[in-house]
Amino acid sequence: MPSPAVAYDIPMPPDSVSVTLAVGLAPYQRTLASSLLRAGMLRRVFDFSPWRDIHIQEPDGNGSLKRIKRFPVYKFSTRAAWGIWRRLPGWVRPRPPAGLTVSLADRLMARWMIPSTIFHGCTASCLVCLRTAKQQGAVTLVESASRHPRQWKEIEIEECRRFGVDSRDGTGNSTELLLRRRDREFETCDRIVVPSEAARQSFVEMGYGDKTEVVLTGVDTDFFVPNHEGPNGDKEQPPVFRVCYVGRVELAKGLGYLLQAWKRLALPRAELVLVGEVKPQMQSVLKTYADASVRLRGFLLPQEMPKCYRESSLFVLPSPNEGMAQVLLEAMACGLPVVATDMTGANDCVENGKEGLIVPARDVDALADAILWCYQHRDDLRVMGRAARARIENQFTLDHYNQRQIALYRSLAGMNTAT
Repeated sequence: MPSPAVAYDIPMPPDSVSVTLAVGLAPYQRTLASSLLRAGMLRRVFDFSPWRDIHIQEPDGNGSLKRIKRFPVYKFSTRAAWGIWRRLPGWVRPRPPAGLTVSLADRLMARWMIPSTIFHGCTASCLVCLRTAKQQGAVTLVESASRHPRQWKEIEIEECRRFGVDSRDGTGNSTELLLRRRDREFETCDRIVVPSEAARQSFVEMGYGDKTEVVLTGVDTDFFVPNHEGPNGDKEQPPVFRVCYVGRVELAKGLGYLLQAWKRLALPRAELVLVGEVKPQMQSVLKTYADASVRLRGFLLPQEMPKCYRESSLFVLPSPNEGMAQVLLEAMACGLPVVATDMTGANDCVENGKEGLIVPARDVDALADAILWCYQHRDDLRVMGRAARARIENQFTLDHYNQRQIALYRSLAGMNTAT
């Protein structure tokens, strides 16, 4: 196993673009390393998530990747930190220890950085890596899968205020220390990569318009597939009108507005299925607005998700607070028409009235009207579902994402030498 000192002596291929990639939790990133490897551009991969070990891989010279390092100390420290945190009584429990774990991961990975043309990291976990990469002469990218984190937190706090609940158990409840870490990453990097125009606009509002790039993501179209169609080109319809939502069941995702709209509609032979972790903050909202037609499925395993989409009539994403919601692409890939707000990234993947309907965020009336229209126009929904699948196949496969990301790398490769 090579040491970091030896790795620094590896010569870079002449006249080529090389990439060191830090892969996070985003499912669309999982094939990017393979595409870079086939293109002859990959130097090293840091495979990292806050709940797993860190693995470092690099090309083996035979068209495959080999693991060269793992960090058991990170896995042990992470499990210990989160285990202690979960066992503390709620009234004395501090905020989650995410800041500590990502800082440790960043420092461990930075010791194994090697010179490359491009370094691509994930927000909150790459500050030291960024600084090391810049010292080595790389063009540096930070990927943010959602809106600017400070705006994300502000929106979550506002949503909780609107519904009169405590925001401390929400996903966006980042500590100021972690937010400052992200601020420094955005200030340090050469480019910020976001998945939609809605996400880019949030960074423009925070003063980062000149360095923010949109790279539309993709979805596995072999895994997320529609139902088999009948002889007339129609897929089998559920016996009831089933509206599906997938994601964290929390106010920052717009669930308060969806539940209000659903209660107002009171549609016969219809059900609303909510898939995902139910946050404690939702208990009072569910008690007020949910009835027997609302089903809480809880967390589903990834292999269960295609079936969940295919058993539904419509996918609804009411969030006021997204980058590009991956669940939106998954549902469309399964041939499901969508109703989504203009703050979910839907404007980049849905033509209003063709693959689904786009409504203003936080507008209960518009959301209810869109769901009602879908309920009353089942034949049109079938056409929208086929159009949704076609849109994904034409623009949002994993290969589309990989090629868009590689094109960005190539366009930025000469930036440091040019300046």
